[in-house]
Amino acid sequence: MTTEVPEASTPLLNIDGVWAKAEHHNPSGSVKDRVARFVLENGLREGRIRPGDEVVEPTSGNAGIALAFWAKRLGLQAVVFMPENMTEERKRMIRAHGARLVLTPEDEGVVGAICRARDYSGEAPRRRFFDQFDDPEAVEAQEHLGRECLMQLRAAGVTRVDAVVAGVGTGGTLVGAGGWLKKQGAAARLIAVEPEASPLVCKQLFARACPAPSATLFKYPLAVCHLQEGIGDGLVPGIILRHRDLIDDAVLVADSEALEEARRLNRLGHDVGPSSGTNLTIARRMARSGQVVLTFLCDRIDRYRSLPEFSEI
Repeated sequence: MTTEVPEASTPLLNIDGVWAKAEHHNPSGSVKDRVARFVLENGLREGRIRPGDEVVEPTSGNAGIALAFWAKRLGLQAVVFMPENMTEERKRMIRAHGARLVLTPEDEGVVGAICRARDYSGEAPRRRFFDQFDDPEAVEAQEHLGRECLMQLRAAGVTRVDAVVAGVGTGGTLVGAGGWLKKQGAAARLIAVEPEASPLVCKQLFARACPAPSATLFKYPLAVCHLQEGIGDGLVPGIILRHRDLIDDAVLVADSEALEEARRLNRLGHDVGPSSGTNLTIARRMARSGQVVLTFLCDRIDRYRSLPEFSEI
């Protein structure tokens, strides 16, 4: 059963007892819409970015689509670095919004896209590098998401949130929105979620036997294959490292669980992708124990349909 509370930028839904912010309703189709718009508009307003500049970003998909979407509307040129094995839909969307897409080797993963984008941005003036995995502005952007969630929760009569659950891609949503709620006393625990095939945050920040790394990126590219695309990108993001003290726990979700939950959500009429299934898998599990849980529907299914596992969703 799904119910909806008053709309702000995106609706807040109650799906089987879980409060889920429908971020796939954003103009570019994902939660990254907020970050791209915030970073570009702030940069233009403060003079750090000028009309006609290239804005350079590494991505596994959603952030690149969002950057391309907003750059075109703000008179900027987006240059997006993305691993070559990402879906054809994502490539088409980025190009359709007027961005230049640079495909990087599959075996280098997202870490390779980050390194190559960083090198490219330093080769000429008026190239502005935005590293969504490490930039403080990504957190600041998602603090606005936290404020919006709190407004909608209060409108729905919700007086407490026991946990905020979010898959870790960059960590910006969990740290920005969840961290803001936690600091307001509106959320008790922040739960990071990762794919079982890419448990880097779980192993390195939540396992006593594995000390935390000293740098944001590994010294070698780490490409990780799993179905929960958009999270578990093969690195421990700088955002997570800097805000480790805000995060209370990290849990893992199998591809089969995330896929089944994504299918269920689509049958309910929510046209969301696999990472939304990841989030709801854990959020529903926690809600069954009586907890009030907030999570996020991250993106639309339209960027995954060419994959066999999602073609019939």
